[in-house]
Amino acid sequence: MIVRSDTTLRRIALGQVQLYLGATTVDEVRRYRDIFGGVTLQGATGLRIARDLHRADDLGGVDLDPAVYVNSQATGGPQLCLDLETEPFDWIGAQRDLDLSIIRTAGRRIVAGNIDQVRVELAQPCLPRISVELVLDGGWLSRRHIDSLEAELVTADRDVSLNLAGVFDPLDSIGKVSGLRRLLQWARTSDRRLELLRTDMAGVAATTEGASMAAVGLGTSTRHFGLPLAPKQRDEYEQRQRSPLVFVPRLAHWQRGNVLGALAPWRGGGVTDCNCSACTAVGMDLLRFDVVRPVIPTEIKNAE
Repeated sequence: MIVRSDTTLRRIALGQVQLYLGATTVDEVRRYRDIFGGVTLQGATGLRIARDLHRADDLGGVDLDPAVYVNSQATGGPQLCLDLETEPFDWIGAQRDLDLSIIRTAGRRIVAGNIDQVRVELAQPCLPRISVELVLDGGWLSRRHIDSLEAELVTADRDVSLNLAGVFDPLDSIGKVSGLRRLLQWARTSDRRLELLRTDMAGVAATTEGASMAAVGLGTSTRHFGLPLAPKQRDEYEQRQRSPLVFVPRLAHWQRGNVLGALAPWRGGGVTDCNCSACTAVGMDLLRFDVVRPVIPTEIKNAE
């Protein structure tokens, strides 16, 4: 791909965009892999599915996120413990047994500012095909912390699988987007592999700026690692849930139905046009989701 800047033409390499799956089945993995070219599976359930595919000699285009952070949060250890938590599970060995093309460490969530834990994760054994998974609060990308984070990446010189955590959107400010772009620039200049796991549509843009791969979540729970809501945030969240969340193709993003409703005087202004099978079947555009009710009707939820 060739991009024109103000004065020159520059050639950029596009990274891989694939799907990140949470709860799933072998049949779904095969179907989505055929559509997207690759899938990333999650945790112990994903490992079981990967082993089933391996036995069937059908594991191509599949990789694994150990996802131990889902259970460990900020206080747990970096390894998922099975069998009543008596022994740490060897995630690296399990991925090696499957001969996966990329092998990820089992990272835990690191709160913004805990630079010592970043160093611990980056100091894990440097073996072939291993990428260090860093599960970072979005605050790491802010002006306050990005310098120290980038310095540790430069020093460690490791391939990194980045998983961003936040209550809602870990890239919710211009400053955090700028921080992510700095990490992508580091990956380009150092010729290191930088992946974005469990991301949203921002991952697609990241693959044009240096990300080797972006695994985009199929559902809202797999588009980043969600953190617990404070009471006030919970109340505000529940109010927003009264209107359905709708994917808008013209924006390549999600919007609440009542927000789209503000475009009704202009008949959607072209933004709410949609040619998907669901909209075509009912002969209506996305303005039909402009509802705010105590309970969202099932037929509207199912059409999201």
